[in-house]
Amino acid sequence: MYPFFFIILFLFAALSFADEPQLPEEQKSEADKRADLLGTVQISRVHSLDEVKGSYKSPRRAMFMSLLVPGSGQFYVGGQPRYIRGAFYLAEEIALITGLYYHSIYKYDKQVKKYRNHADKYFIIGKYEEAMKGITILDQENADAFQLHYGSGRDDYCTAIYGKAAGGSDSKCVLFASGYDFYKSYEQAGMSFKPSTFPNPSTFYRAIANESFILGWEGTVINPIAETEINSGKHVPLIEGESEHYNKYISMRKKATDLADRQAIFLGAIILNHIVSAIDAALSAKAHNNSLYEEKVSFLDKFRLGSNFSAGENFKAEAAVIYLF
Repeated sequence: MYPFFFIILFLFAALSFADEPQLPEEQKSEADKRADLLGTVQISRVHSLDEVKGSYKSPRRAMFMSLLVPGSGQFYVGGQPRYIRGAFYLAEEIALITGLYYHSIYKYDKQVKKYRNHADKYFIIGKYEEAMKGITILDQENADAFQLHYGSGRDDYCTAIYGKAAGGSDSKCVLFASGYDFYKSYEQAGMSFKPSTFPNPSTFYRAIANESFILGWEGTVINPIAETEINSGKHVPLIEGESEHYNKYISMRKKATDLADRQAIFLGAIILNHIVSAIDAALSAKAHNNSLYEEKVSFLDKFRLGSNFSAGENFKAEAAVIYLF
């Protein structure tokens, strides 16, 4: 009985480990033939849209969000690296806007006020008008040349102080021959010559930056040979040496101009930050979406075990370990 029992047990084991019956070659389908040729094929599962619903991130939405507020598109996509980049773009935006305000608005306004106060204190309109009238021109030809060389900014100057009616090449204010009398008539009428009360203070401060108005600055004295040289048809400096107050005024205005020019730099940097952040957000969203369709296979999952068992006349057992790269 015992030998019979072991025979039954051996047959049961053989049936358990034996391969499935093999069909004759002519009865195999094309699919079976391909399976025999290629062996076991691993099928990668692709996530369906339903499975990833709620995880998909729109690249277009991410781009427009960062275009409006740099960094917001990165926060929308999510993920630690994107949070870090989003925080960087946002911090850069805050720094640039702060720099724009501080340099191009706050410091600029402060510098403008500084040079205007300097001009209010040291530029005297009456002194300028009286000094220019004191230069006697003997003939009309030299008078025209005098007006051309030293009166090029008189139109803007008169318009800024007295209004548009005082402008024009034939205006009594613009012409040196009648400019002082024009000024005196307004002074006698009780006009305040404080620049802050002028119709256009900005134009006035720009006009007196011209070297032709140098005789209006406190402490300047007319060049003793200026009248003789002008009457001989020459263009000479109106004062001897330099005016400390005028030079300081020009220096202050230059500094204000430099501060204003920084506005273009900051605005350009802000626009660039928006564009770069928007492009990065769109690419980040696309990379995120691509990762949703990839099947992550662990290290152990890449191992495949194969075996073959034959219980015929030639007993044979085979085993194999395969690593899929």
